[in-house]
Amino acid sequence: MFYIRENEVRSMKVAIVTEWFDEHAGGVARHVRELSEVLTENKIHVSIITNNHEKPSTNIKIVEIEGIKGPLFKTNISPLAARKMKTQISNFDLIHAHHAFSRLSLVSLSLASKLDISSVLTTHTVSFFPDYEHFWRAISYAYPRYRVTISKADEILAVSESAKNFISYFTPKEALVIPNGVSVTKFKPQKKEYAREKLGLRENPIILYVGRIVPKKGLDVLIFSMKEVLKKYPHALLVIAGTGKILSFLKALARLVGLEKNVMFLGFVEDSLLPYLYNSANVFVLPSVTAESFGIVMLEAMASGVPVVSTRVGGIAEVLKNGECGCLVEPNSPNELAKGIIKLLGDKNLRDNLAKKGRKMVEMDYSWDKIGKKIIEVYNTVEGK
Repeated sequence: MFYIRENEVRSMKVAIVTEWFDEHAGGVARHVRELSEVLTENKIHVSIITNNHEKPSTNIKIVEIEGIKGPLFKTNISPLAARKMKTQISNFDLIHAHHAFSRLSLVSLSLASKLDISSVLTTHTVSFFPDYEHFWRAISYAYPRYRVTISKADEILAVSESAKNFISYFTPKEALVIPNGVSVTKFKPQKKEYAREKLGLRENPIILYVGRIVPKKGLDVLIFSMKEVLKKYPHALLVIAGTGKILSFLKALARLVGLEKNVMFLGFVEDSLLPYLYNSANVFVLPSVTAESFGIVMLEAMASGVPVVSTRVGGIAEVLKNGECGCLVEPNSPNELAKGIIKLLGDKNLRDNLAKKGRKMVEMDYSWDKIGKKIIEVYNTVEGK
């Protein structure tokens, strides 16, 4: 872990604001937790301000802004949210809001401007049809208050070039790309036999997915692709780890197409077991069909030395260096996804080569040591203005 000189931060107090923060909230929540821990290790005082949280696996102070939750996205829609947040953030030196399209983040940016507190916004979002520039610009101008609020941030960060391009439809400010990070000490290559023994897995080969169980992840496509994979590898096992809205549907789908013996649903997997889960796999698959700005789970897989198959959606191609560090296929196609999986399973040299390239690339470009340093440099620049 890197450490910066104490006089560079002067015991800076940072409030990290995120609408959702719990074990099941996905990549943004994981980014917030791990960034908070990196900042704390570098003597920055951090509090996480959030709409709701459940069983947080962190020692960082968490402040919940209580209020009425919206029925669809569970955002805080209370008219008193701004007043409650004002009492919480007034003593901070800097506000770091995450997710440009959530209410608490927007409220925090507005309050920071009024209270003359420095602010940073990280956008993690790429929505559907992200290249429809005129459509999204029209949407943004239909909500001028939203454009104004985003532009109040002293610095806007984006986790990928795709996220940077998408946020440009909503603000004239140019975003700085600082990607997600990963712990290269927590996620590292281990022997598959040992990892599988820890988890009680004996099947071979194992194809793995980790993440939220939501429509945009394309898990129905992945399940259908297994019909082709099993023609070549009849003992293959698809392991799906995570929870979400369509879990019951996917279980029914696996039964319907006769794959219940070749698809295992693990549900939520404890954070301490994730390194073993990645290392148990021969191939990791992220089959997203839309709106994928980055894909933190790909970093975790590559850090673990596991080759990746994914789709040309959003920021995925950026992470995989346009196919140099992983296998890229077209989205929403079971046949193309199956071809990618079969190609890797059938070529050990290719798997080993991609695993080495992926691990090296993650160490160079995505370790939290380096990403955390870049974010702290942004804090110091913003505070110095």
